[in-house]
Amino acid sequence: MEMGLFQQQSMSLVMTTELRQAIAILQVPGYELASYLQEQALENPLIEILEPKGMFTTLKKSVRKNGIGGNADETPNYEHLLIEKETLNDYLYKQSILLPLDPLDRKIFQFLLLSVNENGYLTVTAEETATRFSITKEKSEELIMVLQELEPAGIGARSLRECLLLQLCKQNLENTLSYILVDKHLDLLAERKIKTLSSMLDASPQQIEEAADFLQTLEPRPGAAFTPADDQAYLYPDVSVHEENGQFHISINEQYSPTLKLNDSYGSLLNEKNATSKFLDESYQKFNWLKKALEQRKETLLKITKEIVSAQEKYFLSFEKGDLTPLTLKEVAQSIGVHESTVSRAVKNKVLQTSKGAVELKTFFTAKIYTQDGGSASATSAKTAIQKLVDSEDKQKPLSDQLLSSLLEKNSGLSISRRTVAKYREELNIPSSSKRKRYSS
Repeated sequence: MEMGLFQQQSMSLVMTTELRQAIAILQVPGYELASYLQEQALENPLIEILEPKGMFTTLKKSVRKNGIGGNADETPNYEHLLIEKETLNDYLYKQSILLPLDPLDRKIFQFLLLSVNENGYLTVTAEETATRFSITKEKSEELIMVLQELEPAGIGARSLRECLLLQLCKQNLENTLSYILVDKHLDLLAERKIKTLSSMLDASPQQIEEAADFLQTLEPRPGAAFTPADDQAYLYPDVSVHEENGQFHISINEQYSPTLKLNDSYGSLLNEKNATSKFLDESYQKFNWLKKALEQRKETLLKITKEIVSAQEKYFLSFEKGDLTPLTLKEVAQSIGVHESTVSRAVKNKVLQTSKGAVELKTFFTAKIYTQDGGSASATSAKTAIQKLVDSEDKQKPLSDQLLSSLLEKNSGLSISRRTVAKYREELNIPSSSKRKRYSS
């Protein structure tokens, strides 16, 4: 092979800094956009972030409505609105105060309390505790048993089995079938091997089911009551749609979005020629790129939402999941003239506000299923049909996946294979027919 220098022309896609930023902004959901822009502002002195007024205004109106605060011009004090919920550790500590423990035991006990996770389970073993405090394993087990005597029942368990057994013991149910099932056969029970358990324990299938039903009333996560509820996290929809006189109106929710502004303190220096001119010029360019990326984000979201509403008009009139029509990312991308990956990034973690509540944008994209008459239906409508069939089935003779497939074709004209039915059933968290079978009505 000849050695030498040769010139060659070629084309390649270069991922510029601006393109990376545009992609990042496109896929950032509204509730994270403020944090992202604040990060950019820390790096660029020309960027000034004006905080959204939507949340403050809403809270202020709420405060005035409830008669809290002074005159309208005063800045209200919201400290009294922050109600701190008691944590699991606080609750356990209060109970431990009256326990008759000597100083060393109390120190060890405090360590055990702090080792209980938010679900109420103990995250350290007796051996680890014994080694840490140079005590015997027996002494460590003794203190763990003291912890497990506290409320709520099941606290301090090291496994699901121990958690359920502790709760049964608190109810004096040590000699019951439920206790035996948890103590010796929890794996078989989880697999709903009712007939196998019936033979092993010399009990009728109905008795096994009754014991299993009672176990369902126990709490597998005893610390759950102290875990902050999901509704304490606020999620602000990125786009809104509402229907008026047969017309759908779509808009970007900007009342909770921060506004980008050129910092006047530095902006006045842009026309001056000095040592910082080059830095300020580069910062100004970045500011403009960021503004452009934000505008592109709005335009792309609006275009995609318009296509979704147009394709799913039947759903937006009824708000029934079964009315969703098949729609793919590729179809929307072709309609608005962008790449499929752009649509995928744009809808990721984005929420649409409707008159019936908030819905994730990605839920409007659903696979196409062909019907007997040559038409098509969405995967969501198929899942809805499967759920209805399972809800109305004879629990003593539950429908197999093959039977569900046949009934879907017969009743709804949906041609779905048994494997696809199984896939949709699992996505709906519906157990298999063998696990749904009941021996008692």
